[in-house]
Amino acid sequence: MDRARYLSEEWFGLNLEAASGWPERPGVDCSANFEVTGAPDGKVRYHAVIRDGCLVEMASGKLADADVSIVYKYADACAEVSNRDHPDLAFMTGRMKLDGDYARWVYGLRPLLDSAEYDDFRSALAERTDF
Repeated sequence: MDRARYLSEEWFGLNLEAASGWPERPGVDCSANFEVTGAPDGKVRYHAVIRDGCLVEMASGKLADADVSIVYKYADACAEVSNRDHPDLAFMTGRMKLDGDYARWVYGLRPLLDSAEYDDFRSALAERTDF
């Protein structure tokens, strides 16, 4: 797996590659729009789709009908991606702002977010992301 600059098109592909081994988890579904403010190239918007516990889409731009919208400041997003901050902690401390069906993200993705596969994914992504 190659390295990629955070928030680049290559980095979105790196996410898909790093998540390719996730086992299917029926009913663990969520679509999310992300917005990262204060990035070196300005505000960045991208989206991710998790279906049956698998990351099936991640790319720049917004989905028209996402379940949830997530907003980070660049430094907070970097802390999460670099594996220094867990998404739960970022949410609970207000560094990750959720809008929409936040319960789907916080509780519905629990089987994925609490899994060893997700921990391995986060570690692999942190090792291969350039900030």
